[in-house]
Amino acid sequence: MNQKHRDTIDSYCEDIVPKINLNTLWPKLLENKIFNRDDVNVPRWKDSLMDKSTARDIYLTIKTRGPYAFNRFIASLKQSGHESLADVLEGKTFTFVDNELQKNISEGNAINKEPVGERKFRSNTGRVQDNFFYDIQSSNIPLQIQVQKATEFLDGPVYENVERYPMRSKPRGLVLIITNIHYKYCYKEPRSSAAHDEENMKNLFEEMGFRVVSHFDLTKQQFVEKVREFSQHKHLRNVDSCFVIVSSHGNVNSQYEVTEIECVDNNPESVLQNDKTVLCKDILDYFTAEACPHLAGKPKIFIFQLCRGKKIQKSVKEPRHTTDISNFNSTDGMIGPKTNFHETIRNYEDILVTQATLPGHVAFRDTITGSWFIQILCEVFMNYACKSHLQDLLNMVDSRLKIQRTTKEECQTLTVTSIGFNKHCFLNPGLFEET
Repeated sequence: MNQKHRDTIDSYCEDIVPKINLNTLWPKLLENKIFNRDDVNVPRWKDSLMDKSTARDIYLTIKTRGPYAFNRFIASLKQSGHESLADVLEGKTFTFVDNELQKNISEGNAINKEPVGERKFRSNTGRVQDNFFYDIQSSNIPLQIQVQKATEFLDGPVYENVERYPMRSKPRGLVLIITNIHYKYCYKEPRSSAAHDEENMKNLFEEMGFRVVSHFDLTKQQFVEKVREFSQHKHLRNVDSCFVIVSSHGNVNSQYEVTEIECVDNNPESVLQNDKTVLCKDILDYFTAEACPHLAGKPKIFIFQLCRGKKIQKSVKEPRHTTDISNFNSTDGMIGPKTNFHETIRNYEDILVTQATLPGHVAFRDTITGSWFIQILCEVFMNYACKSHLQDLLNMVDSRLKIQRTTKEECQTLTVTSIGFNKHCFLNPGLFEET
């Protein structure tokens, strides 16, 4: 490899390595013969393939793999859903510049970084743009996670009508992420850019102080088993919350008219309809107070990035009428006047379900950087979870989704369903009590 390519790899190491998903990239590195299966390093790497240190080691080792390694690495990136990283190495895309930081460095002043979501960035033409996420439609660079940590606990008792969930455990909660990318049947295109969504969510919650369990490309049997195992995880008794995040192809179930998740072994042409799908509502059953007593009384948040049908929501210009749609309200287990609420709890409560789009409609995903909904959610959480509660954060996500996903022809609306989720939930990212 020539020195220019070596220098390029070194100079972008800190920017690119955190964004690499070896789950999708590693097979292409072998296929393109950058590494051989009998390479002395392979056993060590395969034992810790998801560690950031392993990604860094593999990335830097590419410099030693011969004169064609750089071009083969570029090809591997493009074939594994890392097109934006390939563009960076080839000098085709944007590089981040914090103008205030650069000014302070040149003048020798103290450095005060602004929130990541408000960074400016400069293209190769020298053009500076404000607020990266207002240009989400044209950007080729996925979000880089940098969480603003809380400086004080906001979950304490206050004299107001709405109570607050206690959120101080370490870890703060457990997170299950399931990402389906490659499907067994050719009828479903691969969701390569969803790898960025998984990485962003994983980095976001780990930096906030959660413990993350992540799975890729699950069949229906595997999907159900992983959800069941997670709902019975012994550490749930010691944490204050849990999140379940699913990124997959989805549709509307024709029999029950509810949203279904298409697992990787789903065959759309099968005579057995919905044979390899999982209903979103069925996932909730694993986390009721009866099925999952460790989470009784604790916030349980479900985030679904998937289509809920084939309809495309049309945008309209200044309509003169509106339609009110009432929220789903559970009446199961209502407490009567003689019921002691310290001894009786509702089976379905403290549940918040977030869907990327409306029932029956598609959810849009950028083929390079990942879904707009997940990118916006991560950007909002990493900058504002330190001072805002969960419902307000989701309101901010939908507000930004309205600005950035609404075009002359189409739009996307976030759907949030509260099932007995009647307290404010402050995540208090990165803040823990001293033991």
